[in-house]
Amino acid sequence: MKPLPLLILVLACSGCTNFPELEGRELANVKSARYPELIPLQENLGPPANPVSEAVEVEEDLVERRKELQKKARKLQRAKID
Repeated sequence: MKPLPLLILVLACSGCTNFPELEGRELANVKSARYPELIPLQENLGPPANPVSEAVEVEEDLVERRKELQKKARKLQRAKID
């Protein structure tokens, strides 16, 4: 049997499932609790990123890494193998 008809059958059967009612199950203190204070999203995110300065930093890191890898490659090429 192909998997697609089986998947459709499983999804159709799961749609018939009875879920328990949640109404009336919460405690009294939850019903009377205050909503949390909402704050603007920008305050949480902080200052916007500057892509130009970040690109410069990444480029400097990559250049330094390339130099280190080139040194390591030269050292490995000069090594004598017994």
